[in-house]
Amino acid sequence: MAALSGTGIALIAGRILSGWFLDRFWGPYVAVGFFAIPMLGLAILISRAEGAAPFLGAICLGIGIGAEIDLMAFFASRYFGLRNYAKIYGTMFGLFGLGVGIGPSLSGLSVDRFHSYTPIFIVYEIMLLVTCVIFLRLGPYPYPAGEHAPSGAAIKAAA
Repeated sequence: MAALSGTGIALIAGRILSGWFLDRFWGPYVAVGFFAIPMLGLAILISRAEGAAPFLGAICLGIGIGAEIDLMAFFASRYFGLRNYAKIYGTMFGLFGLGVGIGPSLSGLSVDRFHSYTPIFIVYEIMLLVTCVIFLRLGPYPYPAGEHAPSGAAIKAAA
């Protein structure tokens, strides 16, 4: 129960911290940092260390999960603009929800087949690493902050 409570608090902290960092640093670097934290958490869990280690691993996962939603919203606006923001963000969030739904099933299948979470945790580690590489390949923001007002604001400003 403590691990779930800690993960929930870490999730909130991940949201707050990711926003704070996104206001100050280049988004892809922030994303890599917030994806490296759950990689650390998975590594801790894979190690099967005892004591406070599983709790720490769960905290690391919570921080990453908290940051993901804010990162999606940020990247949708900076790399795709606001013209079709709702459609793009909705698609991204839908795919995120699909992953959230499939992840526990894959984890359960890993336990059923291999009697361990380790194989699927390794897959998750690889997927996070690939995601970090993709983030580092992103270029400058095509739509930096302040350069893309919502269409309603643009119409009022022109009037």
